[in-house]
Amino acid sequence: MEEMEVEKEEAQNSKGNFQTQLEESLNNFNNPEEGQTVEGIVVQVTDEYVFLDVGCKSEGRIPLAEFNGNEPEAGEKVQVFLVKKFGRNGPEISKTKADAKRLWKDISAAFKAKTPVSGVIRSCTKGGFDVDLGGNIHAFLPISQTDTQKVENQESFVGLKSEFLIDRLYLDSKANVVVNRRRLLEDQINEKRDAFFKNTQIGDTVKGVVKSFTSFGAFIDLGGFDGLLHINDMS
Repeated sequence: MEEMEVEKEEAQNSKGNFQTQLEESLNNFNNPEEGQTVEGIVVQVTDEYVFLDVGCKSEGRIPLAEFNGNEPEAGEKVQVFLVKKFGRNGPEISKTKADAKRLWKDISAAFKAKTPVSGVIRSCTKGGFDVDLGGNIHAFLPISQTDTQKVENQESFVGLKSEFLIDRLYLDSKANVVVNRRRLLEDQINEKRDAFFKNTQIGDTVKGVVKSFTSFGAFIDLGGFDGLLHINDMS
């Protein structure tokens, strides 16, 4: 008898907890907070706008251009940033700001973990380059940290897609990011060199590709790193 009463009480408590969680979930959906990232459901897609239900009294709209060619479908869930609940054309929402907010978290995590991030070198600046990290976030790449060799033609790097390590991250009055490509390339070269010498001994014959000539010899690509063939050893 006592066991049945305990089971009944546990069932009631479980039901009560579920109802509480459901009510909280519905309240959060019906009362989204301004300045927060919320989940919206695509209602309609036109040539110019994507209309979404974000739990407000009316639908919000986002320019289709913010999806960068990845047009969503009706019923699809999209993370958006709620700027205002009551804007001129309903709730003011932005996918670009939601993407940037999420990307900032990824960039901060990469900075702490010392892992690379992807980006595109967009333009030349004084002393370096402007790197687009996505989500309207840009970083500065010093010209001295661009390549393992001296950069002779700065314009030749514009448009390059690459990975970068984050050297510095400032989040004081204005967010600033400084990235480093050279250190990442050097780490990759060292890994290839170590792997090469695990299977190669001094005196072994190996194949390579001539990369460049100098007055004292030739640089040979041995599979991701260079070796020097001295001019006195050329026949």
